[in-house]
Amino acid sequence: MGILAGFSILIVVYSFIIVQQILLGLIVAVVPWLLYLVVRFVLTLERIATALERLATARTRESESAAAGPAGDYQRPSESHDRDREADGGVENE
Repeated sequence: MGILAGFSILIVVYSFIIVQQILLGLIVAVVPWLLYLVVRFVLTLERIATALERLATARTRESESAAAGPAGDYQRPSESHDRDREADGGVENE
């Protein structure tokens, strides 16, 4: 970035003193800065998109693990299992 700034100042000074057309020097000096800003903008958007993808993946994994229940792969016992437990000692037969 320092090299780009030095180059821009050199171009503006050259255009002002030697060529005596300051507008041409400003245009030539501003174009590299605009390209630099465009590249930075694209890279920043790429970082944001990557972060959002990671966040979406993490939330999907959280929702999948929450749907499985607090014990992980917990499966609800069948109704016949519940009836057997009641007959074995949970509830007295009338």
